[in-house]
Amino acid sequence: MSQPRKRWISWLITAAKILVFALLCWFIYYTFVSANEKLDAHVWHVEPQWLVVSGLLYLLGLLPAAIFWQRVLVATGQDVHVGESLRAYYISQLGKYVPGKWMVILLRRVMLHTTGLEDTVVAASVFFETFSMLAVGSALSAVLLAIWQPDKPWLVGAAAASVVLMGLPTVPVVFQWLIRTLGIGKLNPKAGARFSRISFRTIAFGWAIMSVGWLLQGMSLWATLRSLGAVTSGPLVDLWLHTATVALSIVAGFISQIPGGLGMREGVSAELIEPQYGPTFAIVSAIVFRLVLLVSELVISIILYAAGWRRARKPLAAVEAELSASGNR
Repeated sequence: MSQPRKRWISWLITAAKILVFALLCWFIYYTFVSANEKLDAHVWHVEPQWLVVSGLLYLLGLLPAAIFWQRVLVATGQDVHVGESLRAYYISQLGKYVPGKWMVILLRRVMLHTTGLEDTVVAASVFFETFSMLAVGSALSAVLLAIWQPDKPWLVGAAAASVVLMGLPTVPVVFQWLIRTLGIGKLNPKAGARFSRISFRTIAFGWAIMSVGWLLQGMSLWATLRSLGAVTSGPLVDLWLHTATVALSIVAGFISQIPGGLGMREGVSAELIEPQYGPTFAIVSAIVFRLVLLVSELVISIILYAAGWRRARKPLAAVEAELSASGNR
């Protein structure tokens, strides 16, 4: 390949990265502006320390799904280190604010630097993990609502239907069929066989730890309500309500394909939170909680990206020093 062509390809790659970054920044900014406009319509006060607790609980609640994704990658022959996959997972959360969710897949693949990875398998693994996480959230919500709020059978039914909608594709045989149907097998004939390696034990492990993750996210909503003065009790009181609210709002946001689930959280909160906390707290808590999630994702992404960039720069600096020393001999 000629030098001018290499230079043009390099410029195109750089331009594409800048465009993706700009697009990501725009939709994150739009989420902030939209949330602030809705908050201006309400009178509210907040205790910041509880928002910090909420953010930490949320990030901790994402960890089980990140661990499950790494297990899926390894099971499908993608030998990715735990630290590398966790970094890619957390940074990719910002991608859900872009319509279509394709940014999530792109960010995860770009953040994985292990050589020999199959792009089609990595992309498919993102869908497998995402649908599994949403299926667990739907199942947990269906059980919790059936026990504590049986007077709303349509909500229980919606949660149960979501279990089927999200859970069915994660059955390895069905997932292999989807890969063939969507034509992924033409790009990588081995992709379907890769997912046949995912054992029932791996799936059961994922469902167990992701259930804990959803409970932690329910506690995260409790901390947001605590910061607004809506509750004074501990995190275990009404944990079923907070967990079902978070899980169903995220599932509804995913199904709607609205960036960041804008509007969906408010709708779910109005149905579940409002009877207990009133209309103002239902709306304000949903908006503030969304902002807490976004800020938490931004902060952890900056930290993890900077940490990974510094590690990547060290080997490069060593190579440059060696070359410089060789030239001086």
